[in-house]
Amino acid sequence: MAFCAGCGSNVPSGSGFCTNCGQPANAEQTTVKVAPAQPVRVAEQKFFEADGVLVTNTRFVRGNETFAMSGVTSVRAHTVVPPKTGPIILIIFGAIIGLASLQSSLSGVLVGVVVIGLGILWFRGIKNSYFVRLVTASGERDAVSSFDANYIGGIVDAVNQAIIHRG
Repeated sequence: MAFCAGCGSNVPSGSGFCTNCGQPANAEQTTVKVAPAQPVRVAEQKFFEADGVLVTNTRFVRGNETFAMSGVTSVRAHTVVPPKTGPIILIIFGAIIGLASLQSSLSGVLVGVVVIGLGILWFRGIKNSYFVRLVTASGERDAVSSFDANYIGGIVDAVNQAIIHRG
């Protein structure tokens, strides 16, 4: 680029005079080369890596899916508590069977106890599901799910640290 020595304006190449002030273009023109801007590369820092999940300051990887941390605005743990009405109804039904057959037959009482036992096993087998919920400009997304609240909490903490680290 050539600049006018009088006013500092850009002088078009091949022009004999400055289009701003009219000074002759051959009078002490200054040429400045501008280097293209290079993006600053930040070293990738790991915050979490376990069971196919990787959280760094630049990306969140789960299996074959990658999220750019620059697009993640927030993260939170989300819990889904499944309904327990089925096993409760089964336990109540077993109690009714057992109490109704208490005076008539022992086999009816045993059936009631077995039904109550099945209801208790079913009730104890129901577990909460935990999710890592990422919030991006395009909406919310459940990125990872598990029955282990500590595992999900560790991922959420790591994503929060990555968000803070990226600035």
